[in-house]
Amino acid sequence: MLPKYHLLTGLLVTILIYTFSPLIQLPLTLFQATIIFLSSFLIDFDHYFLYILREKNLSLKRATKFFKQKRKIRIKMPIRERRKHKRFIYIFHGIEFWSLILLLAQFSYLFYFVLLGFLIHMILDWIDFIILGDPIIEKFSQSATYIRNKGKLEFI
Repeated sequence: MLPKYHLLTGLLVTILIYTFSPLIQLPLTLFQATIIFLSSFLIDFDHYFLYILREKNLSLKRATKFFKQKRKIRIKMPIRERRKHKRFIYIFHGIEFWSLILLLAQFSYLFYFVLLGFLIHMILDWIDFIILGDPIIEKFSQSATYIRNKGKLEFI
């Protein structure tokens, strides 16, 4: 899913959570709501890190263009063709990283709000994968993606 949709949806859902949280006896502070909102789209910084590693370039603008182009190419491919190619591994998009955040939440409750922002983001990614016909496991576990990538073609 494109960053602008994550940003807009993250903002909308955060406003709804902030507005209705007192009704369930769990009122949020503005700071906690801000953490949820920022987490709902900053999780995608792993895309930027991957771009830096692959392309040896720090331009955020070029990174955005790079991933938009890759997305267009992938979407145009038939599903069978897509499955022949490796998927990028995004370190913040898997249960492995979320487990670390959950562990940190045992020391600071603020990490629970980070996890909630991640959940907002990931629900959108999972919906996107369902619509595109891609296996959701690749957006749930980066270890699984790594294993599934073995023997596949590099993605252009």
